[in-house]
Amino acid sequence: MEITQLKEFLRKCTLINMAILVFMFLILFFSEAVYSIHKHFYAGSLEEFEHLLYVMMGAYKLIWLFFNAIPYLVLRQMKG
Repeated sequence: MEITQLKEFLRKCTLINMAILVFMFLILFFSEAVYSIHKHFYAGSLEEFEHLLYVMMGAYKLIWLFFNAIPYLVLRQMKG
């Protein structure tokens, strides 16, 4: 795989994962509605549900940064 192909791959992955993060933010923003739909499957309270969503979003964001965004930015800075 050439550097230009890798840059394009990481760019597309970064954009897709950013869209997933925006979707996760919307779920967190409307957590009461999401909780009311899923409360039959989740035994915890609304506060625990929101905390779990927040932790999952934070972990996803860190993984996204380390494996997509930062490598893409580094490759963009490289000549070639």
